Amino acid sequence: MRKMNKYAVLLVFMTAFSCTERIFAQSHHPDEWWPVGIKEYPGTPGYGNAWLRFEDGVPLVQPADLNMNFEAAVAVASDTLGNLLFYSNGCEICGGDGQLLENGQGLNPGSLHEWVCGTVGYTAPRSMTALPLPGHHSQWIILHIGGSYDPSRKMVYGPLYLTQIDMVANGGKGAVTSKNVLVASGEIEPFAIVRHGNGRDWWVVMPEYGTNRYQVRLLSPQGLSLATVQAIGSTIGCRRVGSSIFSPDGSRYARTNSCQAVVMDFDRCAGVFSNPVLLKRDPGMLGGGGLAFSPDNRWLYATTDLCIFRADLDEPEPFLDSLYKRPYAYVDEPPISEYVYGTSLTYIQAAPDGRLYLVARHRERYYPRFTIQGEGYAFEPEGLDLPVPTVRTLPHFPNFRLFDLQGSLCDTLGINGPVSVFTPQGGGFSVRFSPNPFNEQFTVSATESGLLRLYNMDGRQVMSYLLQTGENQIQTSDMEIGIYTWTVLSDEGGIQVGKLVKARK
Repeated sequence: MRKMNKYAVLLVFMTAFSCTERIFAQSHHPDEWWPVGIKEYPGTPGYGNAWLRFEDGVPLVQPADLNMNFEAAVAVASDTLGNLLFYSNGCEICGGDGQLLENGQGLNPGSLHEWVCGTVGYTAPRSMTALPLPGHHSQWIILHIGGSYDPSRKMVYGPLYLTQIDMVANGGKGAVTSKNVLVASGEIEPFAIVRHGNGRDWWVVMPEYGTNRYQVRLLSPQGLSLATVQAIGSTIGCRRVGSSIFSPDGSRYARTNSCQAVVMDFDRCAGVFSNPVLLKRDPGMLGGGGLAFSPDNRWLYATTDLCIFRADLDEPEPFLDSLYKRPYAYVDEPPISEYVYGTSLTYIQAAPDGRLYLVARHRERYYPRFTIQGEGYAFEPEGLDLPVPTVRTLPHFPNFRLFDLQGSLCDTLGINGPVSVFTPQGGGFSVRFSPNPFNEQFTVSATESGLLRLYNMDGRQVMSYLLQTGENQIQTSDMEIGIYTWTVLSDEGGIQVGKLVKARK
């Protein structure tokens, strides 16, 4: 009987290892996990949390207990294998296991936090995002904007904070190492982020409220620093803030709020704007706050509560004109203004499936969805059903699929895509695990120092360990029997992945 159990374990191990090539072949991006849901009414059917995940570009929705409410603010991070690392609602941060990270409470201190965080999530849309810290494999940052309530303007944004997370800390469960570090004070608007032309660093652009001034910061291995403050184009003096965004190739930037919209060119090497164009618009258009570019960077889309507008940026004088929306069908007729009854459209996020997802201003159990095909488009007012309500909650992701600006003066790091950053074969880097299957411990022999992570079959991280060059003995008495995925990322950027089995004695 014991012999049969042993062979059964080995058979499972061999089967699991056959999946390794698929893991090598596919690099995941941090924008594949979207948390949603409200738990204001515990025990009430139809309320709670859910994950929207994009598996190979296909949206999948699954109910989940995420231990927090989401009402506008959201940040989430996952690794290059698609494993969830942490998520936040602007009030606190939970790890991939759904438990509060060490020191993960108390984001965005102030009166708004005291008002909303005891019942719902932080109520500032497009106010936070998570980014990997360049050159530091276990380090992430969350950029997040604090807010306050004003009877006339409703939401006032500012200041900008930075919170840092070390995923190796606290025995591999992760911990917040610094929190609510003041980056910028004063009244600001939601930031937009684009990768630097070197393929590694990030530009963070934040408009100052009611002005034509743009704070441009660089996130590099040295941290976040102010590169320049540029005054350019018309002053945007609207009462309410909206959002800003970069085009998919990073060459254009757009900003909108309740009365105006502007588009400018952007230099991903220098971090400098040029050629500002104030978009003409329908006199009856009131800004809903949402912006998105088409995949070819030519068209800009904007929302009102009941309409979607579009401008052709290749025209000499781009004009935000209203679209005729026929649900579930592509249309090429001339633009004709028509309202979308029964929903209120606000913010927009490009998704891994190539569509634009929109979110309503009030509680709904769906995401409106917009698909672009050349100059045609399809709008689905109730495009993706959700098992729980959501309100104004969309992740605020940059384009993680954009890398170096090839042929430019700043393209000096040899980064041409995710494979160059995380080399699947690891180059000359190698690791060896023994024994496998294991019981109470195993040994990792590594040719370079690096970071080991273990994930269970649900994709939850159960261990992280800093490996030294040579042999590393790791105790596993607290691990459950089963199959685990391992990743080792060397300090030189190589990566190796595979499977481990913990068997019975």
